[in-house]
Amino acid sequence: MVRRRALDGIAWGAFFILIGAGWLAGDYFQSDTGSYMALGAGLILICLNIARVGVNIRPSKFSLFIGIVASTIGGAGILGFPLPLIPTIIILIGLFMLAEAMKKLTK
Repeated sequence: MVRRRALDGIAWGAFFILIGAGWLAGDYFQSDTGSYMALGAGLILICLNIARVGVNIRPSKFSLFIGIVASTIGGAGILGFPLPLIPTIIILIGLFMLAEAMKKLTK
């Protein structure tokens, strides 16, 4: 319980630093930093789940899903291929469903 709270606290701290730094950078450079912040938030959530597995805590499928969505949309935006939010979420839901079904088949 203590480890989970500590990991969550670290992730929230990193998230607020990311949002603040992105906001300041956007104002200073007069540019849109939304894609970078989405990618960063996604990576924070993915790393949180990797850390949970590392200390024998069950990862959260929801936060992992949100992390993958944010990373995908942010990364695509940085590369110049902005993705629409809803179709991207639907595709990723389908991929998660396929992965779960295939995992059950291999048991």
